[in-house]
Amino acid sequence: MNKNGTKKKHHLMRLLAKLPLGVLYLLSDITYPLIYYIIRYRRRLVRENLRCSFPEKDKKELLRIEKAFYHNLCDVFVESFKCLNISDEEMRRRVEILNCELPERIASEGKNVFMLLGHLGCWEWYQEVSVRYKQPRKSCEIYKQIKNTYFASLMQEVRSRWDTRQIEMSEAIRSLLSISAEGEPYLCGFIQDQVLRGTKHKDVTFLLNQAIAVIPGAEELAKKVNAELVYLDVEKTARGHYRLTFREMPVPPDLQDKPFPRSLLYFRMLEETIRRQPDIWLWSHNEWQKNDFVTSNMTRLKNFFKRKIGNSEASTSHN
Repeated sequence: MNKNGTKKKHHLMRLLAKLPLGVLYLLSDITYPLIYYIIRYRRRLVRENLRCSFPEKDKKELLRIEKAFYHNLCDVFVESFKCLNISDEEMRRRVEILNCELPERIASEGKNVFMLLGHLGCWEWYQEVSVRYKQPRKSCEIYKQIKNTYFASLMQEVRSRWDTRQIEMSEAIRSLLSISAEGEPYLCGFIQDQVLRGTKHKDVTFLLNQAIAVIPGAEELAKKVNAELVYLDVEKTARGHYRLTFREMPVPPDLQDKPFPRSLLYFRMLEETIRRQPDIWLWSHNEWQKNDFVTSNMTRLKNFFKRKIGNSEASTSHN
């Protein structure tokens, strides 16, 4: 049921999800030229993002990454709704998870676990981590509500495959405080590589050679609910196969005096992951140009220098 009480039906998606992944990848191969060459979905934005992020790469290499990204995007779509009909055995075969000892150790210390990750590969599959470690036994995920009611209800059904509590972003603080009050450690996933309008920004850092606003939501919440931050590193090892690795987030010396050191560290670790396999990141999102915090500060900086230059010229003219 969605918010207005209307039950959404996804009969076609459920029917398609019954097809083997090999057949679904064939559909992805057919969809790719339609999305890339005919619809040209956000192609100008993707091309500009790649050009600014990798100034050291030539046009041929950038074009290769661009096309590989769109092919990966089509794969992500079919892999996502395949969650409506995929066995536990096949999921275990396709998603390898390393270093589960890390969240288990944190939970054994009585702390909650906040898992930070990016839009890399098929991120809908990564809830599989919740069934691979012995503890914490509870898990949840923070998500941003999709405006399209059909796809919003579809994604709710996709994510219901796992026994993971879904928490809408606007309810995050209240919900996590409530879960923490139950007294049992839990793991909560945060995808933090997307800058959203209307969100309060606290700092600026650089991601792939471009300034980006820092939203330290997970780091701030972690202090309130006794949680430790970990990073989920993602690697696509083959088509439809992923390797996920839990990594610690020790604060390096140069970030120790910063107000939100682990949020800054997250972007460093994310950049390493992206540079390793750039085609699996979500380049069609406008991470930088919609960055109101960065834009407003750049505008104030420009105005400051204009005033300085203007005052200097006026002083010279007066003399």
